[in-house]
Amino acid sequence: MITLRPATPDDIPLLRKLAQAIWHQVFTTIITRDQTDLMLETMYDPATIRGEMDQGFIWKVLEEDHVAIGYVSYSMTSPTECKLHKIYLQPGQHGKGLGKRLMNDAVDFARSHGARTLVLRVNRANEKALRAYRAFGFREAEPVEWEFAPGFILHDYKMTLPL
Repeated sequence: MITLRPATPDDIPLLRKLAQAIWHQVFTTIITRDQTDLMLETMYDPATIRGEMDQGFIWKVLEEDHVAIGYVSYSMTSPTECKLHKIYLQPGQHGKGLGKRLMNDAVDFARSHGARTLVLRVNRANEKALRAYRAFGFREAEPVEWEFAPGFILHDYKMTLPL
């Protein structure tokens, strides 16, 4: 049975464990191992996740028979815009419609809070994610380059989905 439940601060170790497993399977072909490790340590630091939860970011855990297989995080960034911060599934779970379920959860939240647009950022080299986002209706709004940390430049697209 597949369930999607709100994450709590007690889930932070689980979210970190999931991120480690997923990112090391997916991103080391797109960015360096050092950059992957740095991003994981920074973005999934327990204090960072807790701070996001305290600021109203929604974090949810996707489970199959009570085993975590993915997660999603989003928040309102303005009265009319919601940002999808994170959406990840174990690679073995791809192609089952579960990513669409996570995305629909973010869309439902955004609409119910008055957003007219859902935005996200994705690495320009992540072709699999780009195909999935385009299939869902997202379009590239603009390329974004930013220095995540000294010496680590991210080459992303900002993508938008009108709601």
